[in-house]
Amino acid sequence: MKAWMIAVPVLALAAVAMVPQDPLAADPSLVDQTAVTTISELQYINLQGTSTSVAARSVVEIRLLEDAGDHLRLELLYENGDYSLIQAQGFHLLRNGGTSREVRLVRGKSARMRFPRLP
Repeated sequence: MKAWMIAVPVLALAAVAMVPQDPLAADPSLVDQTAVTTISELQYINLQGTSTSVAARSVVEIRLLEDAGDHLRLELLYENGDYSLIQAQGFHLLRNGGTSREVRLVRGKSARMRFPRLP
C-alpha cells in the first residue's frame, strides 16, 4: 500500500515534466514587448537631421528594433501591406492632432524583424 502512495505523486510529477516547454519563455530577451496606443502622427529625425512626419491613418504597427547600434531602427507596417524600414536619431508619437487610430507598438530585436517574405 505504501508503494502505491509514493508511486502516484512520482508519476504525476513525471507527467508534468514531459509537457513541452515554450522556447521563448526560457529566454525573455527573445520576447517582444508590445502595447497598443492611439496616435495621430509619427515624427522622426533621420540620420541626416531631417524631420519627417507620417500620418497614423494607415499605420498598423510600429516596431522599434533595439540592437541597431548607435541609432534607432523603426519598422512601419501599413494597412495595405506596405513596409518601411527607417534609420533614425529620434522619434515622437503624437496623440492629438488630426485623425487618430490605434497602432500596435512593439519593442524587439532585429532577428525578429517583420520584413515581408518575397515570393
